[in-house]
Amino acid sequence: MADDLSKQYSIAVGLDGSESSWKAFTEAIEQCKHKSAQLHVVSIQESGEASYSASEVLASEQTARERLVRIQIKARLQAEAAKVTVVPVIASGHSDSALVDYVKKQNIDLLIVGDTGHSSIWGALLGTTAEKIVRSAPCSVLIVR
Repeated sequence: MADDLSKQYSIAVGLDGSESSWKAFTEAIEQCKHKSAQLHVVSIQESGEASYSASEVLASEQTARERLVRIQIKARLQAEAAKVTVVPVIASGHSDSALVDYVKKQNIDLLIVGDTGHSSIWGALLGTTAEKIVRSAPCSVLIVR
């Protein structure tokens, strides 16, 4: 029981670089300041399509990873300017399941996501992806518009 009392409140935000995900990130910063929480900034790198050659998939994945690294750096700098502790994460997998898996493993208290995202990464978030996240996440989920 003492462990529960000493655990720092933690918030995760899904950040894919879309305008909607940046709005979610901004809300996450505010929530972290209000709750003195640690912020996990989670970007998901989806795997390439099987219909492409191995070299095309590798090049595409490298480009996607570089883009996510740039997004993570920008997020870290903004969070640090707001005096929020950041845990940057680039996970691989399907956007909904990888995000939920991360939240479960890290015992996150609140997950914040945007209402829409890049179609190749998040899809129409208020559709199938959001429904899967809300149904699967072990914590509260805040969807930001």
